Amino acid sequence: MSKNESKIIELRAMLDRRIAQAQELALELERAPIEEVPFWVVDIETTGGDAEQDRIIELAAIKVQEGEMQRVISTLINPQRPIPVFIQRLTGITNQMLCSSPPAEEVFPWLFSHLKNGVFVAHLANFDRSFIDQEALRLGLKPLFLPNLCTLRLSRRIIFGLPGYSLDHIARHFGLEFGSAGPRGRHRALGDAWVCARAFLSMLALAKKYGINSFGELKHLESMPIRKARDLCKG
Repeated sequence: MSKNESKIIELRAMLDRRIAQAQELALELERAPIEEVPFWVVDIETTGGDAEQDRIIELAAIKVQEGEMQRVISTLINPQRPIPVFIQRLTGITNQMLCSSPPAEEVFPWLFSHLKNGVFVAHLANFDRSFIDQEALRLGLKPLFLPNLCTLRLSRRIIFGLPGYSLDHIARHFGLEFGSAGPRGRHRALGDAWVCARAFLSMLALAKKYGINSFGELKHLESMPIRKARDLCKG
């Protein structure tokens, strides 16, 4: 068996375990009122778009529960490699900034100890989750066994008439603004996570208006075909 085949088998086994435990946790959360569920709204910045080849350079996680943002975690992460110039221009994060930042092996064990028994929320959640899962695999950590909720998918089902459903479109719809620069700016993990968390709270309020009261109902809505979900909300 080649090294790549062994890695694929290991990754599949990890994903199978994650799916099984996430399903178990989701079942526990299914009947819980939305207000009682701990949601972790996460955003990452990376060296590129390939979870296997690229690395996370910044991560923010905001705990949302009982209708408010309760806790903020934010850190730069040293990828121990130079970052591309276009990423530096996009994010404002430079190689010099990352030199004194902690590496992934210091960040993720601590991070995983905090993100427990809740729901992983992100805009295009599978992207963020794939990078975090790859970091866990590289570091030999147990993956995050949390159910996913994607604000991109949810927004398409609960907000009508937008020209698009990017985080920028959602922010404008709810009257939210990114910081002008620095950690709270656009394409910075904390800036994007903060806007996503505020937008998510607004979407939860809409869901409540449409009769969605439990996490199970919210997850079902996010998983429904768009037209069916919109008919349900409009009805």
